[in-house]
Amino acid sequence: MGIVEIIIIAIVEAMDCFAVAIATGLSKSGIPYSRAVLQAVSFGVFQGAMTLIGYFLGSFAERWFNAIGTPIACTILCILGARMIYGAVRGSTNDGENIAVKNLTIANILLLSVATSIDAFAVGISFAFVNANMLFATLAIAAASFIMGIVGYEAGRHAAKRFKTKIPEIIAGIILIGIGIKILVF
Repeated sequence: MGIVEIIIIAIVEAMDCFAVAIATGLSKSGIPYSRAVLQAVSFGVFQGAMTLIGYFLGSFAERWFNAIGTPIACTILCILGARMIYGAVRGSTNDGENIAVKNLTIANILLLSVATSIDAFAVGISFAFVNANMLFATLAIAAASFIMGIVGYEAGRHAAKRFKTKIPEIIAGIILIGIGIKILVF
């Protein structure tokens, strides 16, 4: 497998991170930039690690993972999305920054990172069969996920500034639920 193919796969793998980061940026304008960077770093680490784990576990894990891992990822994303929508509908705008920090906790960042890295696991399995340069592939996927995490957050944050309603947070929840359903169906 060539460098161009690996770069394309890395960008495609990072698209879920991009979408989730947009949702994060849309959800609350009070999220500190350090949390968004932490989320992007977590995306990169998990995407790279899951690629390597998939590579090493090979086809045995693929059967288990498709049967069990995909519904788990869907559930995580749907619950987080529903919580986001619920918080927007019933939440108060008086303490927006504190609520935003609570919504992007370390636990939520880790859950989002696991959920978005499910595909990377399967890609790692496929890399085992095509003699891919795993060092380059892992670094490319991790870097693309990190970059897409930052860019997505910024895009969402700028869009949220234009809306002074709770609509962006509701859209963010819908995006997370949509990604969860996409993982389950496709």
